[in-house]
Amino acid sequence: MLSGAVGAVLLAGLVAMALLPSVPALARPLAPALALGTPAFCLARLLSRLDRTARVVVAGIGAIVLNAAVAEVMLVCSIWSPRGGLSAVAAICAPIAALAIGHRNNDGSPESRLLRETDPDDDDESWAFDR
Repeated sequence: MLSGAVGAVLLAGLVAMALLPSVPALARPLAPALALGTPAFCLARLLSRLDRTARVVVAGIGAIVLNAAVAEVMLVCSIWSPRGGLSAVAAICAPIAALAIGHRNNDGSPESRLLRETDPDDDDESWAFDR
């Protein structure tokens, strides 16, 4: 629940930064942090099966790639603006965050433990030797 709240705050901060008509000078350094932190956080939520270090590396690289792709597409279409870039990143992060929330992979939950114990596709091939 806490990580969902952090994701919502990051996404809200990114949207607010993009939509505010005048951004205070103190908040300007916050824009790159939000532009990289929000996608990294949303992507990290999807990578719950990786260990923590791999998740940080992959999510960080994914955030850089997402921002670069948004900037490239906006430059090619001649519609680049900093606010538009932040809005586009927020628009892409919202479905990723929703997917991450819906994708919750609680490996420690009793339900998932039960599913792992009763998996019909396990590698137990003892049935092949039954007569």
